[in-house]
Amino acid sequence: MGDDKLRDEDDHDLLTFGQSGIRLREEILLTEAALRSCSGAGRRDALEARLRALTDALDRNTRQARANPGEKGFLDYVPPGRAGADGQGRS
Repeated sequence: MGDDKLRDEDDHDLLTFGQSGIRLREEILLTEAALRSCSGAGRRDALEARLRALTDALDRNTRQARANPGEKGFLDYVPPGRAGADGQGRS
């Protein structure tokens, strides 16, 4: 049960580029370890596909983090009609 149970639960936290990069690297390491111990061809194919997807996601995350250091993106989003008197969003 342990870690697998925790990893299988929905995680709705909003992550920064740094936090998501850490989680992606952790998942890559876990997937690589699973690949090393895998013997079934079907399972190996699924793990290799997962590893490619995780690696691609880490590449995208890294590019975005470099292009926009300190960027909060959607965390700064203010829904229409919620702006303050000065036209700026409320915090």
